[in-house]
Amino acid sequence: MKKIMLSMALLLSVGTVMGQVDKAALKAAQKEAKALVAEAQKIDQALTAKINEKTASAEEILSECKKGQSLIRKAIKSGGIAENKLGEAYKTYADFAQFPNNVMLNLSQNKQPLDTAFFYSNLKTLTSALQGEIKNTKITKGDAGNENYIKGKKSALAQCSNFFLYAAQLFSETDNHEKALDAFETAMNYKKLYPEVADMVNFQIPDEQISFYAFHTAHEGKMYDKMDALYEQAMQFAESAETTRNVMLESYRERGDTTAWANKVREVTIENPAANDTYIQMLIAYYLKKDKEAGEGSNLMMPYVDEVLAKDPNILIAQYGKAFKYFDSEKYDEAFEAYKKCTEIKDDYYDAWYQCGLCKYRQALALNSTISSIKNQTEAKKALEKTKGLFGEAIPFFEKARECAPDEPMKWAFELRQCYSVTGQAAKAAEMDKLL
Repeated sequence: MKKIMLSMALLLSVGTVMGQVDKAALKAAQKEAKALVAEAQKIDQALTAKINEKTASAEEILSECKKGQSLIRKAIKSGGIAENKLGEAYKTYADFAQFPNNVMLNLSQNKQPLDTAFFYSNLKTLTSALQGEIKNTKITKGDAGNENYIKGKKSALAQCSNFFLYAAQLFSETDNHEKALDAFETAMNYKKLYPEVADMVNFQIPDEQISFYAFHTAHEGKMYDKMDALYEQAMQFAESAETTRNVMLESYRERGDTTAWANKVREVTIENPAANDTYIQMLIAYYLKKDKEAGEGSNLMMPYVDEVLAKDPNILIAQYGKAFKYFDSEKYDEAFEAYKKCTEIKDDYYDAWYQCGLCKYRQALALNSTISSIKNQTEAKKALEKTKGLFGEAIPFFEKARECAPDEPMKWAFELRQCYSVTGQAAKAAEMDKLL
């Protein structure tokens, strides 16, 4: 029992000592904070007087304010400032940030060199100090009240929102993308960060344009995670939405993620095929390459073009891609029909007319190569006639190709000469010969 009672007495004595230590530490912190604030206020009063008298140089203002900021910052962090004195301390802190801000904006206006890093860090100090002053100052009304004074402080805090945009611009000009993005994001989130002035913030550009700039800054800095997060907001800036989307798509290839690129391109092109011919062509080429690498049986491209054509049957490049795939697989009947649809979409499309002729031409050549192996003379004769018929069927399509490219006989004259020769049109074959 004695041991237990002794232990209890020990605990009580330790608690008492700890309480005394805490009180002593708090008292010391309060004393130090009071001294720091007093010293800072003395600097503030002297500097304010010189600024009002216009006798303070820019160098002196910056130097004294940096000194004052250090004192006040240390006092606030100590936790030793009494609650009813916090507003006053933050007011001094705000002065030490407002004065340099004015100096640097004046330098900028006069096109003089500006320390962008200090401008930005000081701007953060200014907004933090203004917010602290507003939050910790009790509003009093009437002729002797401070209501209008606090309104002025709120107005200053709201105005700072546009200074973050200016800082972002300065950082962008020097390719400091991380700092620029930080400034843009601060502007984007300003109303949440400073709810005291949310209804007073008025940016010089639309909110969605800020997101647009932030997104492209992230891209320039290769901050892809940030790009992903900002994409939807940036797309709200309608007049540059296409640019934003294209940059987003290309960023996947920059990252080396071609699968993500393909998936995103597919999504975009299916949604609006008519506005995305170039990307449809790129994705067709990508799928054709993948099919070739995967070997026989791989068929990524065809389902894609079918999906595009189901949305809009007049997408020429999708129809041509389908025709090409059939032709490459030696499915000439299917290829012919697909190429013919291309000519219905675009009547002067040389490639489509030429490929229609080439489908018949290739079928004729394939059939012709089998004739010598046919032992039955009757069947051989039928095959020969069919071969001539296919060459003949090719002629009008090659002639249409000729109409589309009349000054480029190397594109069509050889095939026409062959077709005219086989079908017994010697004069026309000779004409083609001369062109060659």
